[in-house]
Amino acid sequence: MLGRAILRHTRVSYAAILAVVALLFGVAVASGGTANAQDTRKFDIGSLVATIDKTDLNEQPAADGAKLVEMPVNAQAIVLGGPFNDGWWWLNYNGTQGYSQGQNLVPVDANYQPVPEATTPPTIAPTSPPTDTPQPVATDTPLPVAPGTPITGGTPVPGPSGGVTIPSAPGNYTGLWLAELAKGGNIRVGPSFDQKVLKSWWAGRRVLLYEAVPDGKGAAWYRVSDPPEQPMWVHSSLIKPVAPVKFEGAKYKGRWVNVNVTQQVVTAYEDGIPVKVTLASTGTIAAKVNPETGKRDDNRTEIGVWKIYYRLQSQEMKGGSKAGGDYYDLKDVKWVQYFHNSGEALHGTYWHDDFGHPHSHGCVNLSNAIAEWFYGWAKVGTVVWVHY
Repeated sequence: MLGRAILRHTRVSYAAILAVVALLFGVAVASGGTANAQDTRKFDIGSLVATIDKTDLNEQPAADGAKLVEMPVNAQAIVLGGPFNDGWWWLNYNGTQGYSQGQNLVPVDANYQPVPEATTPPTIAPTSPPTDTPQPVATDTPLPVAPGTPITGGTPVPGPSGGVTIPSAPGNYTGLWLAELAKGGNIRVGPSFDQKVLKSWWAGRRVLLYEAVPDGKGAAWYRVSDPPEQPMWVHSSLIKPVAPVKFEGAKYKGRWVNVNVTQQVVTAYEDGIPVKVTLASTGTIAAKVNPETGKRDDNRTEIGVWKIYYRLQSQEMKGGSKAGGDYYDLKDVKWVQYFHNSGEALHGTYWHDDFGHPHSHGCVNLSNAIAEWFYGWAKVGTVVWVHY
């Protein structure tokens, strides 16, 4: 989640439960007028949007948030997440990530028409749409050959900067690499330029390389999603290696969850064997000092060995402060598994698509599909080890 949901798992009377429900219902009704007044338009995460007026890109999803940059009319940006608060969307505009109100945005699709130039003052050129046309990748760290089942005929697959990689075959999670996009590019449903574009990701977006498949021109396509997520593939020219995924071995008996905060990687182990590896978004890696208040904003995921103690298939999560710019009200958060009494949990995430970087106030954000898998695999009492 974006912040911690405070939850106490105690025995209470039915009267107390009804009182709490009544209180929550009252809050929902009280806020209903505001919700109806909010901008209701929706944008797909990973899609392109354009501005219809000069629009500020703010540091927080609030009108009084610090201004990062002004986007001119017809500026294009990639949708990273949302909506937040009163219709704010998280965008990537020319490499700057921030929040803008949806009422000033329109989707860039077959029906998109730029605002006529006659009404548009001189502006910065709009962002070019992402592409997966092969481009040279600047990196002096070639990917080595990783252990695993070789692809067709055992043929090495060319990787960035002349390196080669053979990621593990499906179901074998040894030898995986953590990487990121060297530039913005298209994510396709299959390993070919003929396959449908599913979404577009931005430079710096982290990925895991699960599998490599060669194309007819000697280049590689990498699978960057894992079942039950839908297939997602990216051309190797867009990939920049970061580090091999760190495995921990048989730390605990039976089924246990490994949360590597440094790599932002979560691994499900059965004894010493990894059975699922995925990117996540945890809390911040280190506490930060708020320049306005001088206080430490400690949104770290609690380091230590914990156990899942309470589970919910769906839950509303709200908290933070509008004055502090971190208010959130998230409906229908899926597959929630609490492991720390401060309210930290493993759970699904629909409001952002930037896994691999910290984004929460302590929880462990997973994609909805992966969170459901973990919910079916784990149980109350399953160990969760959080570490750097």
